[in-house]
Amino acid sequence: MEPSVRDLIYGSISAEELRFLLPETFPYLLQVLKGEVGLLVLASDLEPGSLEEVASLGYGEEGFFYTFLSRGSEVRQSLESERSPFFLTKDQASGLYKSGSEGCLLSGIYLDEKLQGFLLIELSSPPEPWQTMLLALLCQNIARSFRSEKKEASAGFAPSREATEERWSCMGKLLFRMSGGGKSVLDNYRKLGMLKIRGPRSSGKKTLAKWLHRNESADRGFLVIGVLPEQAGKLEKSLEEWETMVQGGTLIFEKIQEYSALQQKLLYEYSIAERSRPRLVFLENSEISPKEELVFFRSFLESNFIELPIWSNWPKEDREEMVTLFFEEAKEAQGRRDLVLSKEARTHLVHPEMNRNLEDLRNLIEEGVLHTSGRELLGFSETISRPQGVSIPDADDLDLRKAVEALERQKILLAYKLFGGNQIRMSKALGISRGSLQYKLKNLGLG
Repeated sequence: MEPSVRDLIYGSISAEELRFLLPETFPYLLQVLKGEVGLLVLASDLEPGSLEEVASLGYGEEGFFYTFLSRGSEVRQSLESERSPFFLTKDQASGLYKSGSEGCLLSGIYLDEKLQGFLLIELSSPPEPWQTMLLALLCQNIARSFRSEKKEASAGFAPSREATEERWSCMGKLLFRMSGGGKSVLDNYRKLGMLKIRGPRSSGKKTLAKWLHRNESADRGFLVIGVLPEQAGKLEKSLEEWETMVQGGTLIFEKIQEYSALQQKLLYEYSIAERSRPRLVFLENSEISPKEELVFFRSFLESNFIELPIWSNWPKEDREEMVTLFFEEAKEAQGRRDLVLSKEARTHLVHPEMNRNLEDLRNLIEEGVLHTSGRELLGFSETISRPQGVSIPDADDLDLRKAVEALERQKILLAYKLFGGNQIRMSKALGISRGSLQYKLKNLGLG
């Protein structure tokens, strides 16, 4: 048996290690369980309340989405309430990937009675008892890793979800106030089911959109969509699929200034259709002129919009509050709760004349916390050219390139912390050559 498989089944592993082991061991596990295809989904460690795919096999390059597992569906509700694996026949599980599959075996992963993920395998025949039992034992062992992680968190070794949620709420309220949002904006949003958020790059548009979703549709799903299909038929089909996925929640559309006239036309028709649909939030970069303008779509967006200012135009007290929130976030993420921000360092961060946006600010604070060995953070090393789009990735963000870059940066920062900047040990732990590591460090603004 492979060492990684042995560790997964018999060992005591952390939730962090689990996420590295599962993709590596999943092909072997699927083979043992005699599955045709399968996937494993776990609770996101970056986006509370969301589930993300951790491992899958057999679906091809385009992957596959099981519509019967959408949030709020009957099967999803069964998954959230069941405590043992169950089999869905082909008739019950409409829309299987393999035409020869007789059904799929599903098992939830639970922690404190709450669903933390699930494992699904398609089978060519109804499951035998040993398959059901093995799947249940595997999911129990995965849940045990989450349980250990929770114990460490309660002992003060990891950030609490409550503290993270409170910071998210504070950031959202601050950004909403900065944008000039108020009761009338919220009333229009509830009435129209639509809001446009305008602002310069990395001014907090997406954070504000997600706060709005949590504030108005917390029990529903949401998706952040960065790129739209060009063809009309594909876009219409995608809208239907996204609508199924969020189950009456929120669709957040980025970079709307890049939309073609055809895309605007189809979105406008979708937005004003007299039927139940998700709420829509459109994000627009105020520094870039629209690629094409469709008058009635632009007019529709102007019926309810707010705008975020650049950092230098923020009131001093609001800049200070955001610096504090980012600093607390970085301290908890890196286990440095005893760290204090010096008066000089705070003044440097808050200064309005610094050519900075929220992403640069968060990255700068994160790296300052990482490189500080004492109990007080005294200063920062400004990087002249900092890459765009490398902040913490979102589980529901469909921009794969951005998510990969962000995850790379996070793992490299973690390796730097664990090995004190020793590049030989870092490259070995990350599974890449030293030259590749040096290239990535430079590319990510960490060299």
